[in-house]
Amino acid sequence: MDTRPKLFRYIILIPHRDALKPLEEYRQKLFTTGIAGAHAFPLAAPLVEVSRPFNREELTELARNIRNSTKETDGKITSGCIAPAGYPGKFPFFGPQLSFLLKESIFPSTTRTKILYTISPPVLCATLADQKTQSFEEAPVLSFRAAYLANLAIRPLPGAEYSFEWRISPSVWLPGFRAETNK
Repeated sequence: MDTRPKLFRYIILIPHRDALKPLEEYRQKLFTTGIAGAHAFPLAAPLVEVSRPFNREELTELARNIRNSTKETDGKITSGCIAPAGYPGKFPFFGPQLSFLLKESIFPSTTRTKILYTISPPVLCATLADQKTQSFEEAPVLSFRAAYLANLAIRPLPGAEYSFEWRISPSVWLPGFRAETNK
């Protein structure tokens, strides 16, 4: 009988590391002010909780669909004010809200039976925290085009509230953005 805690699976979006530097500094500030969940989750935006990982083709199609959804913003994804993720799951994701919504149509049809819950609008997880009992300074505003998707498997470690083991699958980058010029 397996007595380990439950394994949770997510599809995550991770901005290019250059875009994450200000958020890493922000997360460090949260940690030094005593918010224990500030380094508990990867610096990523969980998009959906899933029952099974997406395969490479499914991640590639989702990446293409997300890129297509950013045409109106010149390919950029930006962050806004800090907020909790609209998600009644195990983890209280909290961080800067991203500028796109996840509609069912953005997901490949082959993934629909794997999706347990869509987290929309997504937030870049700066901390796992109950925002009702914490006060937070505003997070830096981020803007990025380069980002990748991956599967994340995460399991709470026994006996510690904010300790986890996790594994991130190989990444699939969002396609490059080419602004179309009117001629």
